[in-house]
Amino acid sequence: MSGGFKSYVNMNEVEKTEPESQKKDVKKIANEVFGGPMEPKLLPGELVIAEGHNVLKFNSTDDFNHGVSGALFCTNFKISFVTANRSSYDLGELRQRNQLLSEHDIALTCVEAVYQVWNGKKKRLPPGSNIQGRVGILEIHCKDFRILPFSFKFTPKEAERNVVNAILHHAFPTSLDLLFAFEYNPGKNLRIGIADTPEFRAVKDWERELSRVHPSGWRVSFANTNFKMSDTLPEQFIVPSSLSDHDLNNSSPHFVDGRVPLWSWSHQNGSSLVRMVELRSDTTQTQYLERHCLPSTQVVPLMLRAIESTHPERTKASVIDLARLCPSPKYIQVAYYKLRDLCMPASAEDFWAADQKWYSLLDGTKWLQCVSACLSVSSAVAERIAGSRQTVVLREYDGRDLSCVVASVVQLILDCHTRTLVGFQALVQREWVVCGHRFTDRLHHVHAKDKDNEESPVFLLFLDCVWQLLQQFPSCFEFTETYLTTLWDSARVPLFATFLFNSERDRYVACMDAKRDKNDNTSPTLMPVWDWSLQFSDQDRLLFNNPLYGGKLAEYFPEHPSNGPTVVPPNPTNTLGSFKSRNKWKSKKKKQAGASAQVSFATPSTPSFNGPLFPINIGAGLKLWTQCYMRWIPWAHTVGGGPPSEYFHQCLLVDELHILNMKIHSLEMSKPDEHNTSRESGMFFTFESPRGFDANDSLTSAFPYSPIGSMDRKSIVGTPLFSFLRRMSVSSYNGAAANGDD
Repeated sequence: MSGGFKSYVNMNEVEKTEPESQKKDVKKIANEVFGGPMEPKLLPGELVIAEGHNVLKFNSTDDFNHGVSGALFCTNFKISFVTANRSSYDLGELRQRNQLLSEHDIALTCVEAVYQVWNGKKKRLPPGSNIQGRVGILEIHCKDFRILPFSFKFTPKEAERNVVNAILHHAFPTSLDLLFAFEYNPGKNLRIGIADTPEFRAVKDWERELSRVHPSGWRVSFANTNFKMSDTLPEQFIVPSSLSDHDLNNSSPHFVDGRVPLWSWSHQNGSSLVRMVELRSDTTQTQYLERHCLPSTQVVPLMLRAIESTHPERTKASVIDLARLCPSPKYIQVAYYKLRDLCMPASAEDFWAADQKWYSLLDGTKWLQCVSACLSVSSAVAERIAGSRQTVVLREYDGRDLSCVVASVVQLILDCHTRTLVGFQALVQREWVVCGHRFTDRLHHVHAKDKDNEESPVFLLFLDCVWQLLQQFPSCFEFTETYLTTLWDSARVPLFATFLFNSERDRYVACMDAKRDKNDNTSPTLMPVWDWSLQFSDQDRLLFNNPLYGGKLAEYFPEHPSNGPTVVPPNPTNTLGSFKSRNKWKSKKKKQAGASAQVSFATPSTPSFNGPLFPINIGAGLKLWTQCYMRWIPWAHTVGGGPPSEYFHQCLLVDELHILNMKIHSLEMSKPDEHNTSRESGMFFTFESPRGFDANDSLTSAFPYSPIGSMDRKSIVGTPLFSFLRRMSVSSYNGAAANGDD
């Protein structure tokens, strides 16, 4: 029997004492609606903590009138709703299907807040609290901007209480060892398929990176072996060859967290990109260090001389103060909260009310200003390295937030290898994971009462910067926006250890503690996120492949001029003004609009896929990442239109080119080449797609995600939001980037 329903019952009504006969009637009706028992799909090591049957899952976008029925489970990994039928909105086989989390599952670390809805009022339930009475409707707000309401109207009171209390306790762990990553037990036969993505936990990975970019005057240092010098640096990292490990050990106590300057990347002209923290400010400790170590007044000059000695011309290094130029993590968090509120409407009325003043509300979040600042600073740094042939040192207080963003974006601008899938993953692993970005704190994995909340989506800000580059230069990236969205989603899956820890030392200590706590004294199997086969099938992983990537098209058009190197002149808009002075868009909109029309942006109309990329980083050049932020809002989507429709036709075009190329190759051979008969073009959509498939009827702008809610909705045509979304056309990206057009 189908588990779908249309509710005519007031779910907010306070439960009253009912006669026994009426209770039996309710149970009878509930059994007819919900069917037999259902169980969730469990991973190795996953355990069911609490379960409640006869639960109603509503569409929050449909005024609690439609939804599905089933059973709600809380495990040590996820909140799982199991139903006998599909949801009221389903894209069928076109939806990205996660093998770890189904359409109705929520990873525990993805839960933002839990609310009780009663008589039309919402009350936030404190993490770790115990609920004694009836809840009515439980509304779960997720970090990916979903809102999922569940009603326990027909659920026994005890089961309801157990499920709700289990969610309140396990969705907000107070220590890292409570996360599922330490309970996952895949067995001995598991093969981790990340051979192509270096983890930079072995010296060979660093040596391979040095050999790839061929810098002179740099070496791999072992001064931090066993984390004896710094708790937040990796055990191996790259430093100037003129500095001995003894010099590093004498200098490190003067720097915050003992983090001596470390190499990020080098240009072929000999200029390098270096990350450095500030000196410690505690006077008592400084006086002790000056008696036993190198004087503090000599530390920075020593480091800068060593860095400058690696340049062929021994030019003076440029020190960039990121605290002055970029938004602080706290500012980023406030902007993110405002963006979240805008993109998580509680009802259709809230959505349409916001639509009337969409542009002002979006501008008021200050999120795009944060993106603009990071792109502007990164572009200016890239120009100093590539254009002025100057080594740049990025200075940040502890070197673990904005320096990660800027160092990574600079490399994406200048190094085409980082724009490949494997190169990008290696970049994230090197600049973010092993170099100590505080994922535990910034993603708020742990909810300790005695610790301040240091949450800030700095990593999301970086991914948004990458997305902006992808929109302006779609042929220069091997991966798609779906890959970026999936990577952000995966950062909040507690199975993967890649984004769990604050540092490599924290990872090591957690493994040792878990090993000591186990009876068999075996280390936990910490899974890296880069093994995408754990989450997606071979077919779904094709969604990561960009059909417009120049490296792919070069196979079919090797002589095309866009496949050669491109020399990009400096961009006059990339100046290093302070963040506060540039954070005044409202007063400068007209001035910026005029500038964007008059300035010749340093972006060729047909950019080389392996050349440098200098993005438009002001007003009209920036867009909202709608796939990530608005995918769950059904009223904002269009059927048969938007970037997914263009992606569909691009895939078909590349697939056809592949077929023609294979036929030409076969005709040129005197006999068929048995080693080159692959039919696979690497595209998600091919000419072998089912007959009768029509992108205009089957695809929505939410592809490949399923928005929650009914498709029967008011049209957005003619509204401010429609005008905003209409600009999100893939076909106009190159032209917009070239001409500075909106």
